[in-house]
Amino acid sequence: MNDEEKALELIGELFEYYKESNWLKVKKFLITYLHPSVRKNFSTRHPKTKKHTLNEFEKKIIKKCQNIYKRNIVLYEEDKHNEIAKD
Repeated sequence: MNDEEKALELIGELFEYYKESNWLKVKKFLITYLHPSVRKNFSTRHPKTKKHTLNEFEKKIIKKCQNIYKRNIVLYEEDKHNEIAKD
């Protein structure tokens, strides 16, 4: 089972109870319960703004959630790191 499959399996378990669409809450759950070798695939917060950006691994996971579970998971604007903003 690859890292994406492990994350998606855990998301399936989470979605039995979690009905919202906040990517950060899903990510926090995943990081809490996945093995460190899988956690390394997730992005970290920007060091100054403490805001988030999605990396390619996370984008794949979100897209597969939409396809498999028919759930739209979103990184909300207020949580996104704005590259244009002063670092």
